[in-house]
Amino acid sequence: MSKQHVETKDKAYKSVWVWAMLGLFATIFIVNYGFFSVAIGTNPGLVTEKYYKYGLQQNKFDRQFKKQEARGWNVALQIDKNLHINQPSVIGLMVTDKYAQPVSGGRAELRAYRPSDAKEDITLNLEETDKRGYYHAKITIPIQGTWDMNLLFVKGDDKHMLNTRIIIQGAGDAEPTPLEKIVKFITP
Repeated sequence: MSKQHVETKDKAYKSVWVWAMLGLFATIFIVNYGFFSVAIGTNPGLVTEKYYKYGLQQNKFDRQFKKQEARGWNVALQIDKNLHINQPSVIGLMVTDKYAQPVSGGRAELRAYRPSDAKEDITLNLEETDKRGYYHAKITIPIQGTWDMNLLFVKGDDKHMLNTRIIIQGAGDAEPTPLEKIVKFITP
């Protein structure tokens, strides 16, 4: 090996640009390792562990929604707009047929779940009140954030499903965050 070749090799290791490139690669590696560590250690955010099975049943859901539309029931979920964490509130449900007559004698089940954390899911049975066609239950939401409300109303062989998303504010939250504004804009 010639002396000139050795000097060129040594000169490369003394160059600021070589060290800058090595530093860049080291930074990229460290940042990616950090992202990988966080991804492995956090909740995957799955709503259900049986997502593939439910995906295969999507046609059944579509047929159910078409039956609901043809039946003409008006199912209105009434949720207090000022619902706050750790404060009991009443959730109401008014069910009328296509002639605006109350649908009495049914069973209503509400499942409130957090899309990001299945440990906080709440399932309630709504009881019919003295007012025909009106069902209610008390609910206490334990943490703030986005909640999906899935309702199943059953009377005989007729089923009605209703899904809605709400955002629960914390005790000191007056102004929604930018993310909450976007979610509310997309899913009114």
